[in-house]
Amino acid sequence: MSKTKTGKNHIPFRLNLLFFAVFILFSLLILRLGYIQIVQGDEFERDLEESSEQTSRIDAPRGLMYDRNGELLVDNDLALSLTYTNKQSVSDEERLEIAERLSGLITIETEEEETLDDKLDERTKKDYWIASHPNEAEGLITKEEIENTEEEQDLYKLQLERITEEHLAELDGELEKVYIWGEMVSGYYDSAYRIKKDLTQDEAHSISERLDDLPGVDILRDANRQYLYDDAFPDYFGNIGSIPRERLNHYLAKGYARSDEVGTSFLEQQYEDDLRGKKGTISEEDTSGGEQSKARRGNDLVLSIDMALQQEVDAIVQEEIEASTGSFINDQNAYVVMMEPNTGEVLAASGYQDQLGVTSRSYEMGSTVKPATVMLGLQTGAVDRYTTIVDRPLELPSTPTISSVYSMGPVNYHSAIVQSSNIYMSYVAMNMAGYQPGVSQGWASTTYRQAYDTFRYYYEQFGLGTTTGVDLPSESTGIDGGSGLPGSLLFLSFGQFDTYTPLQLGQYVSTIANDGYRMQPQLVKEIRHPNPNKNQLGSVKQQLEPHVLNKLDIDNQYIDMVQEAMRGVVHSNNGTASGYFQGIDYEAAGKTGTAEIRVRREATDTLVDGNNQAFIGYAPYDNPEVTVAVIVPGVYADGRGGIANTIARRALDSYFDLKENPKDIEPGKEE
Repeated sequence: MSKTKTGKNHIPFRLNLLFFAVFILFSLLILRLGYIQIVQGDEFERDLEESSEQTSRIDAPRGLMYDRNGELLVDNDLALSLTYTNKQSVSDEERLEIAERLSGLITIETEEEETLDDKLDERTKKDYWIASHPNEAEGLITKEEIENTEEEQDLYKLQLERITEEHLAELDGELEKVYIWGEMVSGYYDSAYRIKKDLTQDEAHSISERLDDLPGVDILRDANRQYLYDDAFPDYFGNIGSIPRERLNHYLAKGYARSDEVGTSFLEQQYEDDLRGKKGTISEEDTSGGEQSKARRGNDLVLSIDMALQQEVDAIVQEEIEASTGSFINDQNAYVVMMEPNTGEVLAASGYQDQLGVTSRSYEMGSTVKPATVMLGLQTGAVDRYTTIVDRPLELPSTPTISSVYSMGPVNYHSAIVQSSNIYMSYVAMNMAGYQPGVSQGWASTTYRQAYDTFRYYYEQFGLGTTTGVDLPSESTGIDGGSGLPGSLLFLSFGQFDTYTPLQLGQYVSTIANDGYRMQPQLVKEIRHPNPNKNQLGSVKQQLEPHVLNKLDIDNQYIDMVQEAMRGVVHSNNGTASGYFQGIDYEAAGKTGTAEIRVRREATDTLVDGNNQAFIGYAPYDNPEVTVAVIVPGVYADGRGGIANTIARRALDSYFDLKENPKDIEPGKEE
């Protein structure tokens, strides 16, 4: 062994160096382990718990709906839904195989007189053909097109364009599979999407037994909406469905999942935030037996609708319209709105053919607007309480002859409403525009256009020609006829120019009845916490207070004067509605209306003379608690008269009869 000059061995020094290096490495390792355990331990523990825990959602039932008397109107029924969670990593072949297997396990239902082909759009069939015929689809584009096209999406569009009817005919024997595949790929990635709702028991059992072999497929506990009175109140409940794509970000920001169903129309949509339930979860952990948070039903709605009255009004409308066979130019129709004038609550909303027309269709309402015309005439000074006009046919340049139903002779504001004078209303308009028949050389352009604006300014205060504010996602405001011809101003004054909806007419008469306060119409009275016993209402969460939209800019004395005239319409011997209200045991006020129209008769494609019949009224006169507005559009000029008046009388009778003698009602049975 070699030695240094001093004779000492070098090995101990090298060993010490090695030991020192090992010591440093172990020290660093210990420090690192300590850092991981002490500093990052909690974080890793949470990650471990999350990785060993699987959480499933329990969809919550939506809130229920009741009528104003606590009658259950909208319920939930347990259902099972087939869902598929699409993943980007899944191949077309795998999806096609799953669709093939599912097509043998479920049946896709169709509506009456609808085929499965009707449910499929052409784009879905083309996409399916491309996925199921990859080689043939590739042959639809040339190599040159592939080389010269930068965007893959452009090549895909070329394929779509070149798929022929002959190609699609190859799918005729597998349309159920095509439909299922289309639903599978229409959902968002990593989000469960409903393929079929309301599975049968046999379908659910068959799928459950094969879930291990159907990746992405699951069965979800769901709920079907049951609209128990959809025969009497078919439309304004609304519908639920998948989140519309244009609203997706809105709902995701509020905590919804992509696969959730939401209200898509009317009350279901308007009160989505309240009706939506609170979801529950089921968690399965490695270290415990799992835990569950219960799903909570959404809040319940108490509607303003009196379902017993609604059924009565529906029956009245049906009886009167069907008793008028042959009187209508085209389809038979009629609308009725009944409201509480002091709160704006809608008690009944009926449509013979189309209930939605109460808020979406508009008509010339004829003489029902005359009370508003008289009030604005008095307020603006165009007439006063002593103004007397001789009612006789009025001939004006470039204007059709204007006349009342008969020449009434001298009339004032009161008799003009009671007997329904078109001539008096025309003089209100002419005086406002500064035009004197036989004296003025012509109409001053600026003045008569200002008169149009003044009329509509006051009409809108009553709710005519503007939004009513009803608690629905949308409504029509009617049609403004413009201000082109001066003579049309006169027709505007007696309701034969602009058009209004039945609900606007109901808000208008309610504003007169309650001494000039325009109330926001309400279909919902209260929002209540859910009660486990659905036959009993839960505690009140929110009382929807009556909302005054505006007070008429009209002196109260003029409102009183017109109210008195409207009582005369019903109770005076020469009142236009007196013959329809004989023998009533309540005092009412009202106004009839007949708008002369020309309608194209669909059967012959010819223009025919007709009428829109209308009526507004309220009762009791001294302390109004109910208003009624009726419009029966498109009646032949020589058809049955007084249909609207008869419906209004019977509807008011029903209100007071039910008040004295409430009736039990049942779904599907109209009293």
